[in-house]
Amino acid sequence: MKCPKCGHDNNPDIIFCEECDWRLDIPYRPEKKRNPAAYSAVTVVLGIIAAACGFLGQYYVAVAAGAVAMLLGGYSMNLPRLLGAPNATQCMALSALGLILGVVGFILGFSGALGA
Repeated sequence: MKCPKCGHDNNPDIIFCEECDWRLDIPYRPEKKRNPAAYSAVTVVLGIIAAACGFLGQYYVAVAAGAVAMLLGGYSMNLPRLLGAPNATQCMALSALGLILGVVGFILGFSGALGA
């Protein structure tokens, strides 16, 4: 029987793989890996959208995009550090930029929506 995890050919009468000790009757699903650079890039894009909409008078879009950018920015600031990413400094800098732009867009949108 072939192991679903490592692909080793085992005897058909055993339960566990001889190479990796995986149970042969359970399918293997590799764990999902998170990409901190993708989260940082999405944060920057949302921050740019929020700031641009705040300056262009689309206040409700600015508030919504700014709120999402702030939430995602806080998450993506810590993700590279928690995962031990090799490009942690660059990802954290991009996340900080997106977070700041999101705050600016949120404030502009909120003040514009209130008529201040």
